[in-house]
Amino acid sequence: MMLFHKEDYELLLLQYRDPNSLMYKKLRIVDSYINGGETLLDIGVGIGELIELEKQRFRKIYGIDADEESVNICRKRFESDENIYIIEGNINDLENLFEDRKFDYITCLDVLEHIKVEECVKNLNNIYDLLRDGGKFIFTGPGLFEKIRILLGRSPTHLHSHSSYGWKRMIERAGFDVMNVETVEFPIIHSNFLRKRLHIFGKCCLIVAEKRFR
Repeated sequence: MMLFHKEDYELLLLQYRDPNSLMYKKLRIVDSYINGGETLLDIGVGIGELIELEKQRFRKIYGIDADEESVNICRKRFESDENIYIIEGNINDLENLFEDRKFDYITCLDVLEHIKVEECVKNLNNIYDLLRDGGKFIFTGPGLFEKIRILLGRSPTHLHSHSSYGWKRMIERAGFDVMNVETVEFPIIHSNFLRKRLHIFGKCCLIVAEKRFR
């Protein structure tokens, strides 16, 4: 969500509003794992669709994006919402931007594949530190088939991808307990059973993890 160009935003909006699209389905699955609380941090806000879904569930919501156009869209969209704070910044700035805050939920949807692997490791550690004990981290990213496309030089925007098990291991190494792994959509056969049990073959990996109580 962090790296769309200006001309993509109208198309992105149409995808989020289409019940048959992967983007629409993804947000509804993410939403099903969010129960609300004091604070939510959404990393890579895009046009703010997730924040729109969750804004009644939290006392404060923070959204961060490196794209100026995205930030401007979201600031205008939520200008009348006093509990929503949109910040222009890079994911690598998390530690400095939010060092004194703790969040109940942190979402990072379609962001980590755009940064280097070593930066992913650092940022997952920072995300872990920014959560309250028992706080939830929700991740989405491309899976095994995108990894193959990258190896073949056919992915112009993604720096890396992993199977659902690869993403799971990376998140666990940051200290998280992974509670759920699934895919947003299983190809050809649209089956909830298959997307949860054979997630390695699905479209877009979705992981829900929890910060361990200390």
